[in-house]
Amino acid sequence: MRWAVGQLAGLGVADGQSPSHQRRIRTINVVAVVASVLTAFFAVLFLPARPEQRVPLWAYLGLLAIYLAGYALTLVLNWRGHHEAAAALLLGTGLLNITAVGFTVGFRTGPAVFVTAVAIGAVVVTDVKSRVLRWVFVALAILMYALLVVLKPPVAPGVAGTWIEDALIVASFAGMVGFVVAVVWYQRRLADRAEEELTEANEQSEQLLLNILPAHIARRLQAGEYPIADEQPEVTVLFADIVGSTAITERLNAADLVTTLDGLFSAFDDIVDMHGLEKIKTVGDNYFAVAGLTTDGEDHSRSAADAALSMREELKRHSFPGVGDVHMRFGLHTGPVMAGVIGKRKFSYDLWGDTVNTASRMESTSEVDMLQVSQEVCDRLRDLYEFKARGSIAVKGKNDLATYELIHRRS
Repeated sequence: MRWAVGQLAGLGVADGQSPSHQRRIRTINVVAVVASVLTAFFAVLFLPARPEQRVPLWAYLGLLAIYLAGYALTLVLNWRGHHEAAAALLLGTGLLNITAVGFTVGFRTGPAVFVTAVAIGAVVVTDVKSRVLRWVFVALAILMYALLVVLKPPVAPGVAGTWIEDALIVASFAGMVGFVVAVVWYQRRLADRAEEELTEANEQSEQLLLNILPAHIARRLQAGEYPIADEQPEVTVLFADIVGSTAITERLNAADLVTTLDGLFSAFDDIVDMHGLEKIKTVGDNYFAVAGLTTDGEDHSRSAADAALSMREELKRHSFPGVGDVHMRFGLHTGPVMAGVIGKRKFSYDLWGDTVNTASRMESTSEVDMLQVSQEVCDRLRDLYEFKARGSIAVKGKNDLATYELIHRRS
């Protein structure tokens, strides 16, 4: 039964619809199904109270068939995407159903069912497009209620003043009020479920954003800040690049290449996190990270140096299938950079400036498995680390730059 109701409740629900719209569609479906069941139940229950002289049996059963057909057509319209028409038909069928009950059973059951009818209409038809429809329905309910007050249909002979009449009144009131309570509960349950799904989606989206951007940048984007453009007075940039990557890619299939790079760069990600750096991006087999985006002082140079030493140690644990060990070149430089987020779809956080170019040049002129650093890095860390002078290198647009090999950290 639960499975069947669940299947019927989902008629007309499709991907891309807003949670509130899906909730409204499901509510209309559930109300139509439950109304059909209750209508059949009350039709049997009220049969002894039917005034024979006013409503012949064939008319009574004919009205029942109309109600059930209306609720069934509501499901069909909702399934076919005509949600406004489905809501209108549901409310119209319910209004006809309850009005007929007032005439066939007697006026004393009228107040409960009409108050309930208006409540059901307000619950089912909730979106902006249906405001007019909702108020039309309320107006019709009041009109039908007034008609019952004027005509005062009698209670069936032999029923008035008996326990049967009292039982019918209680059943009518309890059944309809319970119906509204159930609809409201179902709406609340759907809303809670949608909120949980939205919260989970937001958490996944936030985690995805944090995987792409530094945490402090992600928070600024979530707060609505755009564009994001900063000037960092001093950071230490780290580049690492695999040696002989072109020849390696020619000898490996895609699966082996991607698996090896993923394992290596995932380990680098852990090292970067451990030492407080920010990974900026990977371009092919080149790994780009920076220290000092959110910290001041000279500690960022030490963090970058420790990360580079850890990366070099990590290389010993990785190899290309059928090719051999992984070897890389490393380059570090300290200086000012400009940083910001570019793009709106596949956006990225990037760094620009002479510092980035110089760090890249430190890497490209390094030797296999060597950590080559600039004069600025050496000056900041010479008391804590062992360096070896390597001479000068030519840099386009600048004078020759002194370079040093970072050997290890002093004990």
